[in-house]
Amino acid sequence: MRILILSSRCTAKQWEGLSAIRRRFEANGDTCETLDWLSFLSDAVSQISANNRKIVRKRIQELIGGNTFPVDRSGEGNHESEELQSIAAASAKELARFVKEGEYALVLCAEPVAAFLLKKASSEENFSALTAMVGAENSSLLQSTLDYSISLDEISGDESLGEICSKLNRLVREKQRPSGKLTAPIVQSSLRHHILTMPEAVYEASGIVVNGRRLKSFVFSTDLAIIRNCDADAVFAVYPFTPQQAISEAIIKAAYVPVFCGVGGGTTKGVRTIGLAKDAEAQGAMGVVLNAPISNPNLRAVANAVDIPVVITVVNEDTDISKRLEHGAAIINVAGAAETPAIVRKIREQYPDLPIIASGGNTNDSIRETIRAGANAVTYTPPSTKELFRISMSKYRES
Repeated sequence: MRILILSSRCTAKQWEGLSAIRRRFEANGDTCETLDWLSFLSDAVSQISANNRKIVRKRIQELIGGNTFPVDRSGEGNHESEELQSIAAASAKELARFVKEGEYALVLCAEPVAAFLLKKASSEENFSALTAMVGAENSSLLQSTLDYSISLDEISGDESLGEICSKLNRLVREKQRPSGKLTAPIVQSSLRHHILTMPEAVYEASGIVVNGRRLKSFVFSTDLAIIRNCDADAVFAVYPFTPQQAISEAIIKAAYVPVFCGVGGGTTKGVRTIGLAKDAEAQGAMGVVLNAPISNPNLRAVANAVDIPVVITVVNEDTDISKRLEHGAAIINVAGAAETPAIVRKIREQYPDLPIIASGGNTNDSIRETIRAGANAVTYTPPSTKELFRISMSKYRES
């Protein structure tokens, strides 16, 4: 998720609150950017108005000075009111343009006039970003002006800060949801509510429908504890050793979501890959994954042996995709590290309807880039158990 913070005219306490929220979102992989909105509008509006930058800035500062919003008095022949109206309208339009072009999902501010301009921009320019204010002094005014208001008292510790960020995430999803669609109710147990969640960006993917199930996120792990405690749509059980039936059986039995099992292609080749694929199907795997070095005849043999999708991994742009498809590949899995989006984009240009899974990295921005390049679903490598335990232990020590 991309977040914009309007930074002008903040008190020290408000900026401290905005910074705390920013750090929390960035720790979760979101992108936060700041904008000196007063300077931006002074420059932008002066370019489209007859007034120069100095006059525009003065007029905006007049609005700020009294916390007054312009009222339409054009019928009274009040030249200054008309000028304020014009500047406010132009400012709102420029702010909306900036938010839309930046594809921000959430905009945070700490100044009433900025809040007014955001609301005016939202209603007149129709951008879908959630608008929220931190440290509101006039809550009754802001309730009719903003989508959400956060008091400084609410940002008192890690736990309350986490709740605020979770609520903002939920409100963003609700605002971006098409009107008339109900919110999915959340049901969880008292002990299992602390699970590993996939980054928000994965839900922007179209998904791949396999035997009636739409899969958008694949957790790339063989750790049973993580597999049992995450919200991924499926498991990508591929590991850097020769595949073993005992491992695939344990993962399939433990997982309560579909599993795609690695059956070789690198170290393991030939007849053994066929046997492993047939065993994985018999154990209940939804699909099998072959690594990039596998030969086309070997791929064909595996595809002929099973009645579940065969996923072939692609690691560079030189792969002959047409040959892979001719020899039985049903889904392409792109794992090109930093080059993944470029590889996905090239494949998508040649094959508009081909199912593509791709590694998305660990941040919302990198995942979003992969999806926009053309990936239908994303593999996500979760933090290690050690890293997850470090976070828990840190909380235990603080309490």
